[in-house]
Amino acid sequence: MKNFLYELKLSYHRTGEKEKYGSIKSSLDAFRVLEGVFDRDLIEAREEFVILYLNRTNTVIGFYKAFQGGVASVVADTKLILTMGLKTLASGIILAHNHPSGRLNPSEQDIRLTRRVREACRHVEIELLDHLIVTADNGYFSFADEGKL
Repeated sequence: MKNFLYELKLSYHRTGEKEKYGSIKSSLDAFRVLEGVFDRDLIEAREEFVILYLNRTNTVIGFYKAFQGGVASVVADTKLILTMGLKTLASGIILAHNHPSGRLNPSEQDIRLTRRVREACRHVEIELLDHLIVTADNGYFSFADEGKL
């Protein structure tokens, strides 16, 4: 009987045209990028979780529409969030999800997830820069701006 050892290969590629957003210097900069990422037709229908991955100069490497949920919640997996960060050699990440209700305040689940991801990021030298809650009409909530990181 032969023993098989599976070779793993690391690769990634960007889809679409490369857009230049410049360096993310504030939550407003991140929000402006995210406005083009969230589907305007569905932002009030279901929760979606998106991650922006940034390099050392806080320039966006790309985004990952990681998770979709229902009208009241979305489940996010810390391992998958960090997997893409490690794969792209990101130095920082910005988490974002929408609240279809238009409510900007973070839920306890949002706060717990942010803490869990922040702790995991510390172990792999990726900085959690912010977590934004976005809505269709009420703007956004920034964990960083509100001192909740």
